[in-house]
Amino acid sequence: MKSASIRPGQHPLAAMIAAVEGGSGLVPTPHGRPVGRLSPVAQDNGSPAAAGSPAAIRRAWRRRPLPPAGQSTVAHAELIADSRGPV
Repeated sequence: MKSASIRPGQHPLAAMIAAVEGGSGLVPTPHGRPVGRLSPVAQDNGSPAAAGSPAAIRRAWRRRPLPPAGQSTVAHAELIADSRGPV
C-alpha cells in the first residue's frame, strides 16, 4: 500500500481517489505520521450499493419482488363512515 503526504495543493483529492479506484490502497501521512487508510471497497456483486451509482440502486429497487396483494372484506364506504364517526 502506498503512503502519501498531505500538503495543500500537492495531492489533489481526485488523484487520490483515482489511485484507490485503480485497486491500490493509500495511507495519508501529514508530517510523516500515518493518520488513516484509503482502500478500495470490496465488491459485492449482489448488492445494489456495490454498483455505486444512484441509477443502479433505483433499477435494483424497481426489480425487487413485491409482497402479495391482500384483500379486504370491508368496503370503502364502511371505512369512510367509521372514520367520520356518528353523524
